[in-house]
Amino acid sequence: MGLATPPRELLVATDLSQPADVALTRAVQLANQHGAHITALHVLPADIDDDVAEHARRNVETHLSGRLDGASVTVAIRRGKADREIAAEAADSAAELVVVGAHGAHWPADAFLGSTAENVVRTSPVPVLLAKKRSTVPYRTVVLAVDICLASDDAARFATGLTPGADHLVIHAGVVIGENLLRMHGVGDEEIELLRRTCTVEAREYIARLIDTLPEPPKQVVITSGHPATRLVELCDSHAADLVVVGTGTRSPASYALLGSVAQQVMRRSKSDVLVVPAVKI
Repeated sequence: MGLATPPRELLVATDLSQPADVALTRAVQLANQHGAHITALHVLPADIDDDVAEHARRNVETHLSGRLDGASVTVAIRRGKADREIAAEAADSAAELVVVGAHGAHWPADAFLGSTAENVVRTSPVPVLLAKKRSTVPYRTVVLAVDICLASDDAARFATGLTPGADHLVIHAGVVIGENLLRMHGVGDEEIELLRRTCTVEAREYIARLIDTLPEPPKQVVITSGHPATRLVELCDSHAADLVVVGTGTRSPASYALLGSVAQQVMRRSKSDVLVVPAVKI
């Protein structure tokens, strides 16, 4: 799958809860929009025997009936820890997008660190869509969070391919790195403001180059200052966005601390759906 090519294989995790049905509804919408196939995964405890697992499969198939709107779906049953089995099934089924609910029957409603949803984002080899609002229509307004890095470029290209026809807003929110330390060492307001203007010029030039690589130009570009996660959530609200897109880097525990500074906070605080896209491995 190319970065701007819509996915043809989706994986949706379901524990038959209401939040999982929100994820299923979005997966069905995307599958029908792009002609994709869905694997619906239900994860059971590791010690469940085969008879119980087969009964669970039948329950999932019954639950899905009437909810698929013609989409092609295969049911998969795995046993083990939910986030690990979701990542494993994503690899085994060659999924190009994983869709999960904001929380499930046993997932904390505030999606704190260590919850299934965040651990899936941490471990998934492919983009993860956190579905928060039930909708049967394509995304209309999509915020593309852009930093001056390849990870956010990858995310923007993938998201524009996933959401053709939507109004895309490219948003760069940043601060002067080490501003407080600079002030402690006597750097004045005028010099700080000059640094801000320089950062803004660099961001505009970078975003202009990125836009040339997108399948369709964004409706608007916003460059603002402030804490990135806070400003992203604020701007999503003010633009009534139904999806916000963020990129991440590698998947090591150390790098996940960086995810926590932006993507993780957006996942927790945004009222919109959140698409988290890992950097493409070279």
